[in-house]
Amino acid sequence: MSAVEKLLEQARRLSPSERRRLVARLEGSLLHEPTGASRRSPEGPYVRSLVLAGTVHTSFRDVSSNKYRHVGEAAAARRRGR
Repeated sequence: MSAVEKLLEQARRLSPSERRRLVARLEGSLLHEPTGASRRSPEGPYVRSLVLAGTVHTSFRDVSSNKYRHVGEAAAARRRGR
């Protein structure tokens, strides 16, 4: 049995509140763990775009922002025979 499996077996015996505390402590310790030299910086032609992904706002409304309305219009047009 590996060390991880032993730890998991012991964690199963904890109460739910103790398990939540354990998980919170483990997650907190990961935040302070160094990333190390093995982690490479992303490369490629889309790196600059990916860094900005999800950070920009636009007032332009397109199909994806109103998808349910557009799907409803398409379904209604089918029912009307268009």
